[in-house]
Amino acid sequence: MEPLFKVPIRNLFCLLSYVNDMPELVESLNDVDEDLITYDFIAKRFLDEVNALNRRGLVKNYRVEKKSTSRIGGRMMMNDSIPYIVARKPIVVCEKDEYSANILQNQVMKSTLKAICVNRYVKEETRKRSFMYLELIPEVDTPPLTKELFSRIYFGRHDVHYKRMVHIAKLLHELTLLSHKHGNWSLFSAELDEKSLNQIFEKFLFHFYRIEQQDYRVHSEVMQWQLKGNPSLLPSMRTDVSLTQKNGSEKIIIDAKFYKNVFQENYGKSSFHSHNMYQLYTYLMHQPKEWKVRGILIYPLNGVEVDETFRWDERVTMEVITLNLDDSWKGIYGKLMAVLGKSI
Repeated sequence: MEPLFKVPIRNLFCLLSYVNDMPELVESLNDVDEDLITYDFIAKRFLDEVNALNRRGLVKNYRVEKKSTSRIGGRMMMNDSIPYIVARKPIVVCEKDEYSANILQNQVMKSTLKAICVNRYVKEETRKRSFMYLELIPEVDTPPLTKELFSRIYFGRHDVHYKRMVHIAKLLHELTLLSHKHGNWSLFSAELDEKSLNQIFEKFLFHFYRIEQQDYRVHSEVMQWQLKGNPSLLPSMRTDVSLTQKNGSEKIIIDAKFYKNVFQENYGKSSFHSHNMYQLYTYLMHQPKEWKVRGILIYPLNGVEVDETFRWDERVTMEVITLNLDDSWKGIYGKLMAVLGKSI
């Protein structure tokens, strides 16, 4: 059975907020007791945004509508109308621009409201409130929520106030996808497998350090093997997160690794996972000789707290640390920022 990691909904929401480049959503929860931040709480925040948009008035725009009709109006589409003409039916297909609230942003809103209505992870009162808002926009379509649908949304000056609603809708959708993939969920916590959590956490680390500090340039670094021979047969070397000092000659390379046990067992001896150490060591050995370099492996805390440093020389160190994803968000934030404060 694949090992699972228990993560509070509040922390998963924070991780996804950074992944989706909306750290202000995390900041908006600073005055809220962390224990109150549940799946239902996030759904209510979405409904608050919907209520504010409804009171302000839904944005409308011109959109192309194509439909079969017995009356010509707008632009007649000959190719689409020919089958009706051949069949001698008094119908043509016309296309015209209609000023309507049935635009993509409102469709995402309505589809999310519909999803909340049938979501077993929210309270009955929240589902009822969602259904009430759903009835206010009968003319809006409800397309299936997909990653592609969210990627098509762009904001202009006339609809920038929709941004928070759309982003919370996207976070709820991502949380729902994860909950459908892994059934052991509750209002307060979720259990995720290594692969799902690793993918989220890698992206989170990248955006977290890109947003929260100014001393380093954050990028995912592709390195070339310093070997002669056929390069096409060599595996690629790409870091999860590389932080290169803007006004200095220091670099930090971070890899997030998720295993149920931070140690591997071999003939009764415990040690760090060898392939992770070899990989990070290879990254460090391919850095410019004039740079001071730190390599950091981050594992989830699972009963054993680890904070170890191994020194190659005055220029290169390797570190292995654990991060408690069940800790308060303040604790997680503080530990990740403290990583940057260490020196070789």
